[in-house]
Amino acid sequence: MDTVAQPLVKVIYQLEQANLQYTVTVTKPSRETFQMQDDLFVIRQQLDDAGIYNLTVAAKMGKEVF
Repeated sequence: MDTVAQPLVKVIYQLEQANLQYTVTVTKPSRETFQMQDDLFVIRQQLDDAGIYNLTVAAKMGKEVF
């Protein structure tokens, strides 16, 4: 199952419907120059030997306003 570039909410629903296990790691920049939006998207997925989807997610970044 390809989950990259999809909203996390949608991915979780699909994984739970398929009765698949998953972990979620949220990543964000060390400096918050841009405002982060609330919607999380999958930016990386790995399927480990135990069949668990390891998802790395990040929020969309808004534009910087001066």
